[in-house]
Amino acid sequence: MKRIRPPIALTMTGTVFLLTAVSLASCTTANQMIAFRNSETQLQEAREQAWVTCSSRAVCDQIWNRTRLYVERYSRTPISRLNDSVTETETPHEFGIAYFWAERATDDRGTTTIRLKGICRGMYASDGDPAWMYGTCADQIRRAEMNFRKVVGEVE
Repeated sequence: MKRIRPPIALTMTGTVFLLTAVSLASCTTANQMIAFRNSETQLQEAREQAWVTCSSRAVCDQIWNRTRLYVERYSRTPISRLNDSVTETETPHEFGIAYFWAERATDDRGTTTIRLKGICRGMYASDGDPAWMYGTCADQIRRAEMNFRKVVGEVE
């Protein structure tokens, strides 16, 4: 009787190789998720810096005008909506290109807050995990949001 040999023979060497490959793949995935969490923390810190406040109408108007210029500078798409409370750029057709918008709101005490926000197509997968353009997108958004207050400035 002839012995039938399976197509893949799991010898001791093959078993060790398979276990090593699975182990390395899980390490890579774990390392990627750690890097993603670190990057998300940095993005959150940038978002927390991407706002300015003002109280007088003249000063707020100056800051709002600088905000419009800032949004134009950092967005590769043109402004699609511009009024006293929103500056928004068009959504790009390509993936990996950040686009920005700014909001201006005044609270009951008369303090106006101007915030910059950014997003990027291809940054997140449908489950919220990083997508294939995450690194490129995160760098663009983080840079724009971290510099916002320094460039636009608080006049008061």
